[in-house]
Amino acid sequence: MEKKKSEIIIINELIDLLSGKCIPDIINFETDNIYNKSAVSVIIRNYINNNSKYNIETLKLNNIRLKFISVNSDYKCFEALSFSHSSLYRIIFEDWSSSDLLEQPNFRKQLGFNYLFIPIVKIKKKGVFNNYLDWRIGRFSYWKPSTKDFQLIGEEWNLVKKVIQKGVEVNRVEFGNSFRNKNNLPKQSETNFIHLRPHGKNSYDYDLEYLEYTNGNIEITKQSFWLNKKYVNLLLKDYKWKINLKGE
Repeated sequence: MEKKKSEIIIINELIDLLSGKCIPDIINFETDNIYNKSAVSVIIRNYINNNSKYNIETLKLNNIRLKFISVNSDYKCFEALSFSHSSLYRIIFEDWSSSDLLEQPNFRKQLGFNYLFIPIVKIKKKGVFNNYLDWRIGRFSYWKPSTKDFQLIGEEWNLVKKVIQKGVEVNRVEFGNSFRNKNNLPKQSETNFIHLRPHGKNSYDYDLEYLEYTNGNIEITKQSFWLNKKYVNLLLKDYKWKINLKGE
């Protein structure tokens, strides 16, 4: 994976600034809210903006995007990696292989960036993480999706599209003492790279565009594409950043 000199300089600078630090080393207890769901990413972004020569806007100008990944001490992630919401309605009319930006899938466009993975090393016991004061920033990985990556991910994206085109099947099933909706979209256990799963504010945050397209017949919460856990673990391992002059 070839890297530009600017990328090498920026990432090495961020490694010097962040790698190995614990959350108490970078948190501003007066302004940062650690209990917010996206607290860690906000805290680290604020720290970069306030302490680095290369702020978040500079990263964007260099086509670099940050992804924060909770991992254990062996750098195995605790969950899949999410991307922004894509309406099922829009996916129907998108074309993965198209060179026309208007036809290209929103998810493919999101994969057009270079991703700096920042692992947050945690301990999880019986479903509960250790105290945030003990969370540590781990070794970075840097991933530029290759032509092969796009091909393999695109094949699974097209499988998802076919299911949506036929009409997603949503059924209400018992779940403990309550109920939940189950659908026939490909699950993480059925794919190698990506899957769709809910990504709304709550279970009532519906995909209204798709609901309207189906004349109100298919009610499903907002979905987004996620990179599978096994694939994320592979990326973390294979694209771990090494500090040297070439950044290889």
